[in-house]
Amino acid sequence: MRLFAMLVRSRGEDDGYLTVQFIVAIAFSLLLLVLIANVIIVQYAKGVVRSAAEEGAQAGSRLTATNLECEARANEVLVSLLGGTMGTGVSASCTISAPEVSATVEYTFTPWLPLIPAWTGSQTSFAVKESPPS
Repeated sequence: MRLFAMLVRSRGEDDGYLTVQFIVAIAFSLLLLVLIANVIIVQYAKGVVRSAAEEGAQAGSRLTATNLECEARANEVLVSLLGGTMGTGVSASCTISAPEVSATVEYTFTPWLPLIPAWTGSQTSFAVKESPPS
């Protein structure tokens, strides 16, 4: 019992010091968690962009397909899988020529924290254009 009383009295001026360290450690841990979650979300969004480009190129590769059909299919994938504010910085365009179709999706993803630069880029997918039977 005396040992407990001595330990209680000897704390003195150091009361609360551990609390400040604990709060700072928790704040940095939460900041790291937000950064990791943001990277995961951006990786998902990049996968959606790749899928939209591939779907647009496939839709534009049909014999009677036009640029509008290619872009419409790419935008349909983007809207269904990447809605909300992340989808606002994404645009799709298609180019159809005789041998091939190219669908390009350009994106800009803004980070959740202001200190991180925005993720920008583009994804282009190609498909062979169908030819009429001979």
